[in-house]
Amino acid sequence: MSQTQSSNYDLVLSTVRQWPTAQQMELVQDVLRELSPRIAPPKKRQKTLVRALGLLTTEQPAPTDAEVKQWLDEHRMEKYG
Repeated sequence: MSQTQSSNYDLVLSTVRQWPTAQQMELVQDVLRELSPRIAPPKKRQKTLVRALGLLTTEQPAPTDAEVKQWLDEHRMEKYG
């Protein structure tokens, strides 16, 4: 903030401090109403779990425990001989 802006800010602030509380609150509300269209709304949060589960879905049935055990045994045989 430049020196001029700082002195203007201080002048406004000292003036507003002399006002009654109700008038100060009215000013705050007016400033917020003025700024609200300029402020972007927060991004909508996505449901990460639902998206992740959707990525994992396939048209094939899940492998059985026996199939998984067989795959692990085959992998170990390839890796360790």
